[in-house]
Amino acid sequence: MAGVLEGVKVVSMEHNVAGPRASLCLADWGAEVIKVEPPTGEAGRGIRSIGGVSTTINIGAVAVRPENEASNRNKKSLALDLKKKTGRDILCQLVQKADVFLSNYQLSSLKKLRLDYDTLSQLNPRLVYAIISGYGTKGPDKDEGAYYYTAAWARTGMQNLVTLPGAVPPRSPHGMGDSMAAIAAVAGILGALFHQERTGRGEKVEVSLFQTALWSIFSDLQPALSGMPRGMEYDRTNVVNPLINVYPTKDNRWLQLGMFQPDPYWPSFCQAIERPKLENDPRFNTMESRRENCQELIRLLDEIFLSKTLEQWTRLCREHGLIFSPVQTVQEVVTDPQALANDYFIDLKHPAGSLKVLAAPAKFNKNPALVRTPAPELGQNTEEILLDLGYSWEDIAGLKEQEVIP
Repeated sequence: MAGVLEGVKVVSMEHNVAGPRASLCLADWGAEVIKVEPPTGEAGRGIRSIGGVSTTINIGAVAVRPENEASNRNKKSLALDLKKKTGRDILCQLVQKADVFLSNYQLSSLKKLRLDYDTLSQLNPRLVYAIISGYGTKGPDKDEGAYYYTAAWARTGMQNLVTLPGAVPPRSPHGMGDSMAAIAAVAGILGALFHQERTGRGEKVEVSLFQTALWSIFSDLQPALSGMPRGMEYDRTNVVNPLINVYPTKDNRWLQLGMFQPDPYWPSFCQAIERPKLENDPRFNTMESRRENCQELIRLLDEIFLSKTLEQWTRLCREHGLIFSPVQTVQEVVTDPQALANDYFIDLKHPAGSLKVLAAPAKFNKNPALVRTPAPELGQNTEEILLDLGYSWEDIAGLKEQEVIP
C-alpha cells in the first residue's frame, strides 16, 4: 500500500538529531529520502554513548546502533564530498529533480557551499527549501553553533521553569527539543508541499530550536509577553490546586494527579482515597477552600498516598474515573499496554534480526506508514543514485578516483 507521500522526493543534508528525525517522518510516510552525508559519515553516526550509556547493542554477533537504525530507516544514503565542486554539482542535479530540500546544517556553512535558498530555488523554482537552525535566520546569533541544551532548553527559560528553588538546574532529556523542531519542520514542509501542489511554486520553510521550544512553553511564555507578573515558584507542598500535584506512594513511587477542573472530581476523589467525609469538609469542599487550605490538604494527602502502593492507587483512581498517571520510567513505557495497543513501537527488520523502534508520531488509517528498509550503511546507495542521474560506471569510477565519493 502506498504511503501518503509516495512520489515526493526529498534531498536531506542532515546530521545529528533534528534533521534526521524530520526526514524520518517523511520517509515513513512514503517519500523517497536521499540522506546526503560526507564520505566520513554525518556526525550522528559517531555518537557512541548517551548519558554514559552505550548506544550499541548486539543482535547475534552483529553490533547495531538502535538510534541510528530508528532515525534512518526507509532512507537512501549518498556519500558525497561537498567541498569539491563536482560533489556540489551532483547535489544540485538532485535538487533540480527534488520536491524538498531539508537541512539542519549551519546557515553559514550552507551559504559557503552555495546551497542557500536563493541559489537552489533558482535551480528549481518548485523547490520546498526547509532549514532547521539553532536561533533563526536573522539577528546577532543566527550563525552561532547551537544544540538543544543551549538554544532551546536553557535560553528559552524552559530549564528555569522546571528548576526547584535553590536546586541545580536539571539537564534535558536527550534530543527532546530536536524532536520538537523536527515535527515543526515536517508540518511546515507539508504546508509548503500543499502550496506547491496548488500553485506550482516553491517556498522557504524556517524552523529553529529556539522558537519551537518557545512554542512548547506557550502557556508560561504568553503571560510574560503580556506584561503579567511571574507566577510563584513551584513548590509541591503549596500548589493552588492539590488535585494537580504529584504524591509519593508506599513503595517509593510517585502518582501524578491531573484534574484541572477539580470540583466535579472531588466527590469521586474522596471515595478513591477512602475518605468520604472530606467531601463536605468546609476546609476542602470547594476550589477556593482547597486553595486557601492547600498546604494542610497536601500534608493530609501525602499521608494517605503513602498508605498504599502505586499499583493499588492506580487501580483505585481508574475505578473512580480520576485523571491521573503513574510516574513511569522509560523501561516501563516500552511495555505500556496503551502504547503497545496503538502500535507506538514497531518492528524493524534488520539483516541481523528484528529490532523494536519508535513509530512516527502520526498515523494514517488508509495509507499507513511502513518500515520498508533498514537504515542504510554510509554511502550504501551512492552508485544507485548516480546511475539514476545518468552517470556511467566509468563516470562513477572517476568520481572515486577524485575522492568525490568513497
